[in-house]
Amino acid sequence: MEIKATLESSVEKVLEELENAGYCPSTVQLFKRVYERLLKSAAIMGVDTLSNELVEHFMDDTAHRRTGQYCHSRKKLHASCIRKLREFEEKGYFGWQPSKNSKVDRPSSIKFQELHTSFIEFLQVEKKSKYTIESYRNISCKFLMFIEKSGYTDLKVVPLESTLKFFDKLRETWEAGSLRTAVSGLRSFLRFAEDENRLISALPGKLLRKRTIIPVLTEEEEQAVWDVLQTDTVSSRDKVIMALALLTGIRAVDILNLRLKDIDWQRDVINIIQKKTNEPLVLPLLPIIGNALVRYITHDRPKTDSSFIFLSRNAPHVPLKEHSSCYTIVRKIFFQAGIRVNNELKGTRLLRHHVASKMLRKGVPIQTISSTLGHVNPNSVDVYLSTDEEKMRDCAITLAIIPMKVEGLK
Repeated sequence: MEIKATLESSVEKVLEELENAGYCPSTVQLFKRVYERLLKSAAIMGVDTLSNELVEHFMDDTAHRRTGQYCHSRKKLHASCIRKLREFEEKGYFGWQPSKNSKVDRPSSIKFQELHTSFIEFLQVEKKSKYTIESYRNISCKFLMFIEKSGYTDLKVVPLESTLKFFDKLRETWEAGSLRTAVSGLRSFLRFAEDENRLISALPGKLLRKRTIIPVLTEEEEQAVWDVLQTDTVSSRDKVIMALALLTGIRAVDILNLRLKDIDWQRDVINIIQKKTNEPLVLPLLPIIGNALVRYITHDRPKTDSSFIFLSRNAPHVPLKEHSSCYTIVRKIFFQAGIRVNNELKGTRLLRHHVASKMLRKGVPIQTISSTLGHVNPNSVDVYLSTDEEKMRDCAITLAIIPMKVEGLK
């Protein structure tokens, strides 16, 4: 009779096969830590095989160890570990290979590859957004490849001027706004990779931000939106999402991650941890939003065990997760209202600008606007100053005070 392998021996074999398949040591260590959690759960449950009960318990363990919030990367990692174990136990071999997408640049040296992979894993543990991770992955990879071409394979011996030369190279093709992001991403990488802040000290200081006129809704456009929201042509779910964005300026990612427990009905506030900054934010539960929420939750929200508020209307009624969901909703309502039907800016970013500009025109202090929008840096609100046309006109200096000869203008 065939003796089924114990869970511990299966885990050991999978880790061995991961190494044989070419996974870098940092990735193998990451899987090892996850499997240690699985074995600990098995010991508590008193099982030594990969039972369905153990798998269900392990897959439900999706809370971030520091924040206690749902962590999607943790869930995906657990699922990957279970999949590998099942493949080994069912087929007797491990056939999954690490991704070798030729379209994704990567450093040449094994040392830099492992350092880069560890940095990406660190960003995931820190719950950075997928857009931030991709941006930081790109700039850190470009930097490592740049210094490799200069003949260096150890950050400790890279001259300080190499950092400046790297940004000189970027300036040939990158715009100013992209360079600001590059500085931020490379600073994060070097802070992770260096024992000392040697190369960080050579990074360019704060680059000038390109100031443009921020687009906002006119009073007529806003009224047209509210007129549409009063009709039955918009679903109760979409009305809540639009009201949240139009009245609070909350980011799309935070709208989609709202959970039932985030709504404090007794104190009339919404409590969230912002996905972009990982900082807490308390928003007032305005009557318009609260009433729309009640109608959606009690009448139209699908009956599921999901803790997320906004779900897809079609089965299996999964939480809305993609930014495009909010964009599509806002764009549809704008179309119904007959506004911004061409190539103008749409989506929750526009509405966030709109909320800030309205508060600014009403004389709300910059600090209050910054707090309401959830900015970590209060100076981030300065960009909205361009939306107050009347105050901008007050700042203009007449040319009459500048002495000049008429002949000079011919």
